[in-house]
Amino acid sequence: MPRVLTYRCIGSSMALLAIMLIVGCDSALPSDSEPRLVIEGFIDTGKPLPAIRLSRTLSVQTGYDSTAAAVDGADVVVRLGGTEVAYIPDETRGGLYRPIENEQITAMPGDSFALAVRWQGTSASGGGTVPPSIRIFSTDVRVPDEPVSAVLLDSLALSDSLSVGAERGYIYPIEVSISWYALGRPNDYWVRAQLRPYATFSSSFVDLFLRSEEVFREEDATLDGSGIRTWTGVYAVGVDAQDDPLPEHALRIALLRSGREYAQFAATRHTPERREPASNLRGAVGIFTAISVDSTRVQVGIPP
Repeated sequence: MPRVLTYRCIGSSMALLAIMLIVGCDSALPSDSEPRLVIEGFIDTGKPLPAIRLSRTLSVQTGYDSTAAAVDGADVVVRLGGTEVAYIPDETRGGLYRPIENEQITAMPGDSFALAVRWQGTSASGGGTVPPSIRIFSTDVRVPDEPVSAVLLDSLALSDSLSVGAERGYIYPIEVSISWYALGRPNDYWVRAQLRPYATFSSSFVDLFLRSEEVFREEDATLDGSGIRTWTGVYAVGVDAQDDPLPEHALRIALLRSGREYAQFAATRHTPERREPASNLRGAVGIFTAISVDSTRVQVGIPP
């Protein structure tokens, strides 16, 4: 069934939106006596096995260098269902491993998978089950008639008793609903919904206080009588003056279905107290899991 894309304008529902921007500083990580293996790979439902990236941790004193971090000479094998697939290094990109050409197989919903890596006496493994495909059924973009006032507070200036680092501006809070077909057993899966605008105004800090991205259990999404689930998020685009029109921009709307392991990884990627995201691997950090992704792009800020 084709996707349904709708776009409509709504009246301004907020007189004032106050947003505090908390800007933190990265702290240095202590150096490790031994490097740790880092693995990253994502099987996508309905697609051939993916490339897998292997790297190793480097000390703070060394600094990050992609060439130095790349891991070569590893033995990599993936089992999908009842088939084992050997991986070989990509000769053009250090640390990247690809399935051998004559063993391209497709990941199907319900397939079990497992990864085994050996490198310099280190063994790493991980596995799981391929989730059902997710497909966007419809999207609904709602734009206010005019921007709302926003107070932006920079925490770096809060230590100055004579200044709170406040700046007044205007933003368009844009509400987007994404709908998809429900599963029979949604409690087994998690969904990551994401709104990513391609605009000259960077709204990443503002969006911390809105909801441009969320990871949630699929059964928690709103379910209607026709078997459709819906998530609603909000992102912001800034303008200089109250009478400025919304700048035209592209918006990428995406859904990702996964098991708990990816949900934990995504939810902890930017957790300040953690040195690295939660991992589903044994003997390594990072992630190797299966997901299903669907996305679409719409133009916002143009007459419907």
